Amino acid sequence: MQKAIRFNENQLLYLANKSRQENTMAGFLHKKSSDTGKWQLRYFILYQNLLLYFENDQSVRPSGVALLEGSYCERVLTPAAVKGKDTEKQ
Repeated sequence: MQKAIRFNENQLLYLANKSRQENTMAGFLHKKSSDTGKWQLRYFILYQNLLLYFENDQSVRPSGVALLEGSYCERVLTPAAVKGKDTEKQ
């Protein structure tokens, strides 16, 4: 179970600035809106165990942060990948 973590505005802006300087991975991903349920293109930066997302790549203030502590990723093979089709376009 993920615990709540609190940031004040100055801490969040500091982490956002630091993440832009030292990011290891950054780019555009689609995020599902909690209000409308529609998918929106957002700019994400992975910084240590934080995943920050912004309205666009020029935004200074993050729209949100996901704490990845205790999270993991696993590869899931889709039927297209099993058949040998190019999955980069999907």
